[in-house]
Amino acid sequence: MTSDTLTLRMGVIEARNLAAADKTGFSDPYAVIRINSKKYTTKVVKQTLDPVWNFEFDINMHPGRLPALINITVWDKDTFGRDFLGEVTVPFKNVFDRNAGGSADGVARHYGDSENQSAWYTLNKRTEKNNVSGEISLRFGFMEKVIRPCEEYMAAWDQLIV
Repeated sequence: MTSDTLTLRMGVIEARNLAAADKTGFSDPYAVIRINSKKYTTKVVKQTLDPVWNFEFDINMHPGRLPALINITVWDKDTFGRDFLGEVTVPFKNVFDRNAGGSADGVARHYGDSENQSAWYTLNKRTEKNNVSGEISLRFGFMEKVIRPCEEYMAAWDQLIV
C-alpha cells in the first residue's frame, strides 16, 4: 500500500434532533460539505428533524497536499433561500479519532471494515442568535478492493499526515 494513491471515503450518514426551522415544526434538511475548493451536497430530506442521507463520496489524497479541515454545514431548504441549522468542522488529521465508539480511540480503517463505526458530532452555532440543536453522523475510511489489517492503514495514514 503506497501513500501516493490513497482514497478516503467520507459518509454523511444522518442527523438527529435538528432544530425546527419551518412553521410545521420540522425542517427540510440537507448538508453541504466543503473540503478545500471542493463542495459536496446531500439530498434534501423533507419534513424531518432526523434526516437519513447515506451520502458518500471519495477524496483522493496526495502527501503534502492534504486538506486541513472538513467543514459540514446543515441547512433547511426553503422556497426562497435557506436557514442555517448548524455546522461542524473536523480537522482532517482527526477523521479517524472517533471510529471505535469513543472520542479519541479510533484507528485508520477500510470504509467497509465491520469495526469501522460512524461517529456523532455536535452541530455548532455561528452566532448566539442561531437556532441550532442536534448532531450529525459521519464515517471515514480508506477505499480499496481488499480490506487490509488496520495496522497497514495506520502506517499509511501516519505517512500521509506528517
